[in-house]
Amino acid sequence: MKRFILTMVAVLTLGVAANAMSYKSARDQAFFLTDKMAYELGLSVDQYNAVYEINMDYIMCLEVYDDIFGTFWTRRNNELKYVLSPVQYQYYMQLEYFYRPVSWENKKFVFGIYNRYPKNRYYNAAPPGYQVYKGSNRYFDHSAYNGRTFGAPDSKSQPKPGGGNSYPGVYAPKSQPGSKSQPGMYTKKQAVNQGKKQMSQPPRR
Repeated sequence: MKRFILTMVAVLTLGVAANAMSYKSARDQAFFLTDKMAYELGLSVDQYNAVYEINMDYIMCLEVYDDIFGTFWTRRNNELKYVLSPVQYQYYMQLEYFYRPVSWENKKFVFGIYNRYPKNRYYNAAPPGYQVYKGSNRYFDHSAYNGRTFGAPDSKSQPKPGGGNSYPGVYAPKSQPGSKSQPGMYTKKQAVNQGKKQMSQPPRR
């Protein structure tokens, strides 16, 4: 009987581990989602990196179906309130693929953002957090974002559902001569490489 119980525990543990998001997968999903949030909500540079960290924390905590809209989802929304402006947050809640970014299909996590945007197309270079952030903020009892100030988006870049609000002149590409991607867009490799370059350069204001 004892052996049977231990076997069942091992099977259940393996089932949870199979659904848990790896670090590599989590940061790639967080980057793709955050890039599109920056594009549609008009995030500033500081907001862009903070939103990436928040998305990363949420995605890394996903292990079972109940996690999708559980404690970690609630915390994500609370953290985003500290980072986004009131107008941005209102738009965020109206957009299902941002507000409820993950669903459960065929016993696996599914990201709805891919129903709206093609894979391997990015509007911005990878944020600094893509290279260095490991998801440590989710372990804090307090918010890592409450009380901080975040650079305001450009006055001409107001959030609009549907996109077209990428923060101008800082992380967004001007063009990609000779690239097969659309003008002004990155592939993932280009976005990551450009993000590394940005880390060693002061942001353009």
